[in-house]
Amino acid sequence: MGASLQKVRIADVARAAGVSTTTVSRVLNKVSTVDEANRRRVLDAIKKLRYRPNPSAQRLAAGRTSTLGLIIPRYQGVFHSYFALQVIKGIGMSAERSQYDLLLHITDGNALPGQPAVEGLIFLDIYGCEETLDRALEEGIPTVVLNHYLEELPVTCVAIDNRNGAQRVVDYLVKLGHRDIATITGDLKTQAGLDRLEGFVNAMKARRLPVNNEYIRYGDFGLPSARKAMDEMLKLKERPTAVFVASDDMALEAVTVALAKGVRVPEEVSIVGFDDNPIAAQARVPLTTVRQPLDEMGRLGVDILTQQITGKKKSPTKLLLPTELIERQSCRQTWVER
Repeated sequence: MGASLQKVRIADVARAAGVSTTTVSRVLNKVSTVDEANRRRVLDAIKKLRYRPNPSAQRLAAGRTSTLGLIIPRYQGVFHSYFALQVIKGIGMSAERSQYDLLLHITDGNALPGQPAVEGLIFLDIYGCEETLDRALEEGIPTVVLNHYLEELPVTCVAIDNRNGAQRVVDYLVKLGHRDIATITGDLKTQAGLDRLEGFVNAMKARRLPVNNEYIRYGDFGLPSARKAMDEMLKLKERPTAVFVASDDMALEAVTVALAKGVRVPEEVSIVGFDDNPIAAQARVPLTTVRQPLDEMGRLGVDILTQQITGKKKSPTKLLLPTELIERQSCRQTWVER
């Protein structure tokens, strides 16, 4: 009986109470916005299951390990990703300056790094790792989430203002005279991909420009999806004059597809990316793009986390970092009939 009790997890409590693991986490963390009926159900389930939070947090308090856990959601090409490498660079530099070691943990969301080996956790986004985040908060481990803005959960987050970045792209293209503007999205399961699409659509509507369904092509941040989307776009009877692509890698692939089909960039179609990957400036057609402060996001995340560990920061910090439009040669002015 004792062994089975030890296996009770936050997900078991959530199922017994008929609520989400996030709600259980909020009850355990005494978040005031939880519905009272849900709170009672969670507390009853905890009592019935004899659930006890993992004592890791108490063990951590007994002595410092000077180690931070870096949790990276598992996705294809993680070690070839400009995004991941830049954020990890910022994390590493800040951790070294603060005299902390890093324990790297690539996961599909099923486990936390070994405890009590780390004093704090950094999530490089939370896609697929939502339950892992809930468990970290449940256990009272100092935690920072990067690249995902969480309004309600009591956790520090440092993210990029992707919506505003996409809106800047639309502003820029409109100033160049474009009205028929298309987009190739990133993975809409991620907050970054969804926010860039929403920023694009909102900006188009705000300027009373048509949001043509044929001009929205869905990608996943991978090159094959960019090739397929751009190929389909170029086959349209009325092609867009400009395309906003959700990452530089995909945008450069879109440029390659256009040139291979004899469509000149930017003379016949303007293309804008997102990231400011160094290869964007060195491409055959230097790419106009949106620069996001990835290494700064990593650095700030560690700086805030170490302040939480040492008690200098008590309450969660929520940061949304601004982007910058970088103009190069992949866009040109166009004239359209009004």
